[in-house]
Amino acid sequence: MIFKILSNISGLSKLADRYKTDLNPANLSLTGQTIQIGMVKYRKCVSFQTSEAGLFLHINVPLWKSRKLLIPWKDLNHAGFTKIYWESAVSFNVGETYLATIAVPMQMFYFMKPFLKE
Repeated sequence: MIFKILSNISGLSKLADRYKTDLNPANLSLTGQTIQIGMVKYRKCVSFQTSEAGLFLHINVPLWKSRKLLIPWKDLNHAGFTKIYWESAVSFNVGETYLATIAVPMQMFYFMKPFLKE
């Protein structure tokens, strides 16, 4: 129940409705990452992969269903810089019509940078 509430508050449920995928990339770039969606931090439960198609996120919260998202690059709009806990991060508004804000650590951002529009 609490996870459903957090999913709705953060915007993850909106993202899952729009960007849900069944893909299983063979080589995930980074695993066990922390990202922030809205005001909720998903700590050490996110794996991701970058490709021409977009940003693949596998959010696997223990004791809850996992979510797989494929967000096209055109739907990520740079929103600024922030921190996730003590680590520098970059935030993005997601969706042509705003759905949620995602903040990713700089380490993830460096993998994403070649695919992002300026």
